[in-house]
Amino acid sequence: MIKTIIFDLGGVLIDVDMPYCLNNIKALGVDVDALTKSSATAPASTVCEGITISGALHDYQIGKIPTEQFLAMLQELSTPGTTRQQVLYAWNSCLQTLPKYKLDFVKQLRSMGYTTYLLSNTNDAHWQYILETAFPEPAENYFDKTFLSQEMGMAKPDTEIYAEVLRQIGTSADECLFIDDSSTNCKAAESLGIHTYNAPVHTDYREEVMNILNRKNSQ
Repeated sequence: MIKTIIFDLGGVLIDVDMPYCLNNIKALGVDVDALTKSSATAPASTVCEGITISGALHDYQIGKIPTEQFLAMLQELSTPGTTRQQVLYAWNSCLQTLPKYKLDFVKQLRSMGYTTYLLSNTNDAHWQYILETAFPEPAENYFDKTFLSQEMGMAKPDTEIYAEVLRQIGTSADECLFIDDSSTNCKAAESLGIHTYNAPVHTDYREEVMNILNRKNSQ
């Protein structure tokens, strides 16, 4: 029986456009390909369906690099004269709207007795921007706990991050439904026995999630 629902953030709750962000960074003169390139041996994390990052971007996602150092690095790689504010704007430009109906849905699930959590590959600059501009209420009004890659020192699709979430929640994998826009992240969660829903971006998935919950909880 599913009792716990774990939401991804970017692509599931808040709309994101990572290609737009990367193009904005590229316009500053930064070699984006070098920043996002992954290798078979380097640790990597997903930022959205089809985009995987390693190197400095991955390190920033898992909190190894502080925000000021990260922004300074991008500024140094940019065209001379580029300001910190221009770099920060370009970096945050992937973050778009967070539809109110999605947050209302999270509250609805909580009112139905489900515990809700957030599990996101994110970084300090993005998270602070989201807290300031996207959530109309404190995050704790929507989630029992937020699990952020920058705070956990690990990122999806590493199975260790899911195992740690389960440990901290104190529940079994088969009692959880994980909603993510990345098929890679969903497959990693499924390998531990977590139920998943690979949510298409820019869609209203509420009916499908309710169908899954009704189906799984009636078995």
